[in-house]
Amino acid sequence: NILVDLDTGQAKLIDFGRGTYLQDTVYTHFAGTLSYSPPEWNDFGWYHGEPATIWSLGILLHQMVCGEHPFRRGQNLSWGQLPLPQRLSQECKDLIRWCLSVNSLDRPTLEDLFCDTWMW
Repeated sequence: NILVDLDTGQAKLIDFGRGTYLQDTVYTHFAGTLSYSPPEWNDFGWYHGEPATIWSLGILLHQMVCGEHPFRRGQNLSWGQLPLPQRLSQECKDLIRWCLSVNSLDRPTLEDLFCDTWMW
């Protein structure tokens, strides 16, 4: 959930009721909204916190710029192909695809996100 102040354009993420604290060990229970769960949870029943967070942020970014969840139309995650509108900048497309890398090791870190050219 996102609240946006229409006067300032400031956005705030809210509703962390299904979240949990970040830990260095593997999660074997899913804490969050299932439609944001990463492929490794769906495939193996476990995930690491930071790559799963990046996956969720990729879905959120996609929803913000495209107006819909990227995987609600039955796309196969194992294909790793995500069609994106031409109206998006190449930098935005690259960032979404990077965050939504099927292999969790291929996703950016939080630090990578802060340094990405699209963010600035």
